[in-house]
Amino acid sequence: MVTQQMLDYFKFDQADLQANQRMQFTEKQKARILSDDRSDRTWSRVGGIGLLFIAAIGFFGAVFAGIADNDWGFRIGFGLGFGCIWPLIWGGIGYMVLASSFEKHEFVIARVQGLANIVRTVSHHSDHTTSIEHELHIGGQQFDVEGDIANVLMQGQEYIIYYIADSSKILSVETAQ
Repeated sequence: MVTQQMLDYFKFDQADLQANQRMQFTEKQKARILSDDRSDRTWSRVGGIGLLFIAAIGFFGAVFAGIADNDWGFRIGFGLGFGCIWPLIWGGIGYMVLASSFEKHEFVIARVQGLANIVRTVSHHSDHTTSIEHELHIGGQQFDVEGDIANVLMQGQEYIIYYIADSSKILSVETAQ
């Protein structure tokens, strides 16, 4: 059984659910997944290039600091720290982020069935702020959800969730019969 609240909250329709039950995507879902993937790839490229730029700042900062200061102890220490270690760390992370944006992604539907367990987690941060996150646990899977999920799914009720494998992107939901 599917309620209108489920359809609206998870943004799917009966055609999507029927295709997902056959472990297939609808054309509408394919278009949305590919659009989201393009956006994610673009942001990964921007982030990767930004991290490479941060790596370059350390290297060039070390070169200019070495030229400006005649103290060999400073040159060696600053050169190793910001001329070698800094670029290796930030450049390595930037390279991995950038390289991942060019990897081909294969999208596969997965299915999980079980009792809904909605969990609220509170995190306290060092800057004296608090963040609240909500998770939906079903059949050993965890999905990041908004706090109003309790208006749609009932705690302890059995559901079947169709989602993109290796992600927490929910495609459609139905009550288990």
